[in-house]
Amino acid sequence: MTYEFDDIRVNLEQMLITRSGARVDVEPKAFDVLRHLVEHRARLVTKDELLDTVWRGTFVTPNVLTRAVAQLRKALGDDAHHARYIETVSRRGYRFIAPVTTDGGQTGVRTGVRHPSDPNPGQTGVRHPSDPMRRLQLIMVMLVIGLAGFALARRLPARPAVTPLPAPERVTIRSGNNTSPTLSPDGRAVAFVSDRTGSLEIYVLGLARGSQDVAITNDGGQNMQPGWSPDGRWIAFHSRTRGGVWIVPSTGGTPRQIVERGSDAAWSPDSQRLVYTPDEGGTAGQQVLWTVGRDGAGRRPLTEIGHPAGGHNHPTWSRNGRFVAFAVSNGIENQAIWIVDATGGPPRQLASTNAASHPQFGPDDRALFWTGNVATFNGRLFRIALDPSSGTTSGEAEIVMPFDNGTFKGLSVVPNGDVAFAIETTDANLWRIDLTADGAVSAPVRLTDDVVRNGRPDYSHDGRIAFFQIGPGRPIAVWAIDENGANRTALVPDGPAGGPNWSSDGSRVLFMRGMDGQDAALWWMDVASRRATPAGITGRDIRSARLSPDSHEVAFHVLEPNGTMNVWTQSLDGGSRRRVTNDREAISYPVWSPDGRWLAVEVKRGERTNIGVVARGGGPIEMITEEAGQHWPHSWSPDGEHIVYAAERGAVWNIWQVSRRTRATRQLTHFTSSSGYVRYPSWSPRGNRIVFERETRTATVWTIKLPAISDPRRSR
Repeated sequence: MTYEFDDIRVNLEQMLITRSGARVDVEPKAFDVLRHLVEHRARLVTKDELLDTVWRGTFVTPNVLTRAVAQLRKALGDDAHHARYIETVSRRGYRFIAPVTTDGGQTGVRTGVRHPSDPNPGQTGVRHPSDPMRRLQLIMVMLVIGLAGFALARRLPARPAVTPLPAPERVTIRSGNNTSPTLSPDGRAVAFVSDRTGSLEIYVLGLARGSQDVAITNDGGQNMQPGWSPDGRWIAFHSRTRGGVWIVPSTGGTPRQIVERGSDAAWSPDSQRLVYTPDEGGTAGQQVLWTVGRDGAGRRPLTEIGHPAGGHNHPTWSRNGRFVAFAVSNGIENQAIWIVDATGGPPRQLASTNAASHPQFGPDDRALFWTGNVATFNGRLFRIALDPSSGTTSGEAEIVMPFDNGTFKGLSVVPNGDVAFAIETTDANLWRIDLTADGAVSAPVRLTDDVVRNGRPDYSHDGRIAFFQIGPGRPIAVWAIDENGANRTALVPDGPAGGPNWSSDGSRVLFMRGMDGQDAALWWMDVASRRATPAGITGRDIRSARLSPDSHEVAFHVLEPNGTMNVWTQSLDGGSRRRVTNDREAISYPVWSPDGRWLAVEVKRGERTNIGVVARGGGPIEMITEEAGQHWPHSWSPDGEHIVYAAERGAVWNIWQVSRRTRATRQLTHFTSSSGYVRYPSWSPRGNRIVFERETRTATVWTIKLPAISDPRRSR
């Protein structure tokens, strides 16, 4: 079935929208919204009806529909104030108002029985003519399907009824970034992070109706990651500006620093100790866990680098005090949930999911919950049955709550079964700054304006920009645009594919297919023919592969089995890998100089990351920056004089440059928000523009009471 209105065609079978013959891409859920509106045109479709139909069985916030309609209007060339297609009925819903033609030639609107929500009961339209023979055929087909389903159902074992979830309740109502909640032990209040003052601070809000939140910190310290002690007296947090783990009375008072370096703190069940990671935002593959007394005494390591390989973060203590569960990063993102005895010993993996984060033990330690994503980047709350005495799992991980618009940010579970979490939405797009010959830098402006993430831009020699795109409901893909944002082209739409690198002549793009999987490999995409061919390099351990200026070689970093990170190179003509660095801690994210002789690299020392330069064949590392904070290089100026990088100062990210020769630094952007970041600055071949990814975040806090998990020993 195809619907047509004006110059727009909507093909239902192919899920394809064209406008004036050109393909228009929208998210799958936005397409479903358009289909439902067109199929029920000329009557009001309420917001609840659209949410129940398009996002059936999935917890979503109302703004998911607003975003979908805004995306449709942009794609169709519609205007909310002077609607031609989608009319808004204030506070109620939407109505599709354009005349529609189907591929069968029918025109007008379809009404049938009036929907109870329609405020215009007298409105009528033209009914579609029916074909008696086709109706009979359809009835026969449905009868056969029904009989077959009945017979199959009798042969299959009965499935247990799915316990319906209660509706989550929204806790925070302010705009902005309200995130990382932690519940009081009795479930009567929640502490969370908010950016309402321009700095991240900790607030406490009672969950009784009409309660007002109270600031627990107000020192401008970019305070985050609150954790409520089980005895209810304290809240631990990390100060991004001052560093370290701090505690403050839950009723307010003067904070006290427990350790000078550390983040991700969680309490023991007796409220006497905390488990934390001593890293504060450096390379994720280097984090380990430590414990410390509430008074700052008795620090001791709990896990070791390389056991398991990767960064250990988001720890949580079991309620019986016997175990600590934590997430493990592969150096780029979290990939698994592990558990270790609280007194030390060899850790064990419990589950593996994308973006696995914020593990929390259930009320009686018989389940472990955590947040993560499925392959299409839709957020999920997971649960797995657990034996509280041995810390071993039973059965497979199950999805407790799906969420298809935004991501979970923080999770808190208390003994009475109350759960708090934040839902975060992001605006992650490509931005640009222009550089003039006299050294002036323009204000940043958007290059893209999408509801999905656009990131890691890479310039071709003629000014085209390749980038990856990630959005809920679709795999990571590779796109290209002109320098002014025009002529958008899907280079590799059938991902997963990422990390694009232009060849030296601009005719091909090197990309990674099968991100972090067994079949991960580098591929070439011919831009003219759209034909993809293997580049001859495979390996699931390859991270951030960068193509050399002559297109003959790639540099990348590897998370070693012992937990260290180092840079390697490999020829694209079938040669073996060659180690460039042999560091005791972490050297990563290599970036080729324009002449191909040098690699700028990210060097981690403790919680700091700085920029170094090493010869392509290996040798000593020349440090270019040696400052506090984070310094993440991504490209060089065309003349090889400067390296451009993303830098963090007190939880605020900006674009900077540093001279390779003089080591003088210069700040190029001046963002002030701590709710977001900048990444991947790419210098244009002419040297007059830098394109980068910028993300801003908004989040709200919600609560829910989840159903209890059944004892797996009693189920058959």
